[in-house]
Amino acid sequence: MNHHGTPTRLQFYFDPLCPFAWLTSLWIREVRRFRPIEVEWKFFSLAGEEEDKWQGPLRIAALARREGGNQLVDRAYLALGRFAHEQPDSFDQIDVLADVIQPYLAAVGLDPSLAPRALEDPSTFDEVLAEHREAAQRLGAFGVPWLIVGEDQMGFFGPVIGQSLKGEEAVQLWDHFQWVGTRPYLYELKRGRKTMQDLAGLSADFIDEVPAVR
Repeated sequence: MNHHGTPTRLQFYFDPLCPFAWLTSLWIREVRRFRPIEVEWKFFSLAGEEEDKWQGPLRIAALARREGGNQLVDRAYLALGRFAHEQPDSFDQIDVLADVIQPYLAAVGLDPSLAPRALEDPSTFDEVLAEHREAAQRLGAFGVPWLIVGEDQMGFFGPVIGQSLKGEEAVQLWDHFQWVGTRPYLYELKRGRKTMQDLAGLSADFIDEVPAVR
């Protein structure tokens, strides 16, 4: 593993309910095993700016950050993504999110009460909304995943990938994206989507890596 050198800062805007952002986040978690990357997890609401039940996962992540910084957002996103994308019928349970997400939070070493406390606290919505608006207005962000590499000012929508990447393939994509993502003259690359891999169970090995909370 190559963890030498100055870490590259990566701002990663996400909504836990987006399957494309989830798969890209698993790619970044894989790349972190081989490259020094400091990921700063940031919020973007696909539900828009009106308070809605679909912002519940982001509100849980917001309280995690308030109580434990970026490290706990990292854990919270792992829990929220596993719930949303790696089990059936998760979107049908959004009305009881405060209850059903608790074992997923516990599995990554977070206090299960984080969920009901976040959803009962209106200020968590304010935090999500402020970060969402900042991304939309300053960056022109319109969806997730939205990634900003290093000192780049704007970032890109994507990369959007359709399958889980491991090892050298994951690293090669990162190395190329890191270069492309800092070119000030490049604005857009896009092509039609094909298929997307079944997401069930893809995060299992990252769960095994979660250290104990100190």
